[in-house]
Amino acid sequence: MPSPASPAGTAEVGTAMPTVVGDLGGLDHMAWVVTGHTLATACSTPVWGKLGDLFPRKTVFLTSIGLFLAASVLCGAAPSMNWLIAFRVLQGLGAGGLAAGAFALIGVLLPPRERGRYQGPVAAVMAVGQLGGPLVGGFVTAHLGWRWAFYVNVPVGLVCVAWCWVTLRVPAPGPRGRAVVDWRGIALLTGAVSAFAMAATWAGSVYAWGAWQIVSLAVLALALLAAFVASERRAPEPLMPLRIHQGHRNFPLAAVPLTVSGVSLFGATLYQQVVQSASAADSGLLLLPMMIATLVT
Repeated sequence: MPSPASPAGTAEVGTAMPTVVGDLGGLDHMAWVVTGHTLATACSTPVWGKLGDLFPRKTVFLTSIGLFLAASVLCGAAPSMNWLIAFRVLQGLGAGGLAAGAFALIGVLLPPRERGRYQGPVAAVMAVGQLGGPLVGGFVTAHLGWRWAFYVNVPVGLVCVAWCWVTLRVPAPGPRGRAVVDWRGIALLTGAVSAFAMAATWAGSVYAWGAWQIVSLAVLALALLAAFVASERRAPEPLMPLRIHQGHRNFPLAAVPLTVSGVSLFGATLYQQVVQSASAADSGLLLLPMMIATLVT
């Protein structure tokens, strides 16, 4: 199971991708196995957060785990690259609930002054997941096949479901008014992120960087993002309140190292396997120095 703070299932899948392409084909669509998952996670995370306001958080969290596990099984059984991409998108939808639900539960269960103490173990789990993900993914792919890079989520996930079902006790929420879902914000944010991801994926491969298709997608992404910001300023219950970006500069600044680390991880993995012809297991070992540095930091 992935850490709640990172895109679920991307580290271990990255080392398996060249093997997946060798089995299913579809080299031109390989990037969408990761992009589709990450895109679905990014778009669904704030929606899961709003669902946690509307329904019991424990139920919402367990539902997201169930969706993630079901999609993991479907990914492992995918008969073609197109089906794998579709199931990865479904898996990303569940991963968005894991990310939102884990931190929302910490906020519900603990007073503010105690949350930092519990964030330490969460951060350690994230670092261990980043460290072990490529190694486990490479080992599983080399010895059991790439499909088990997805099936391995199931036993761990079932333990997580059982543990949360038995031990998790969420206080009943206090009285509140009728919550309003920001459907306009959801649509605008999804469109903006999707247009940007499509432009970044197709530029330099399917189309030239200056092609009208890429320029149009970039312009569309900026227009939808501007419309999303304007919509959130007026929405009675915004999907993503702008105050979280404006309240302290550390929040938007944190997005920069997260982006750089993600690009470095997946770019290095694919370079080692596609250009340097490293095996899946060797690719995980070659990433070990970077992962150790990440854990220490």
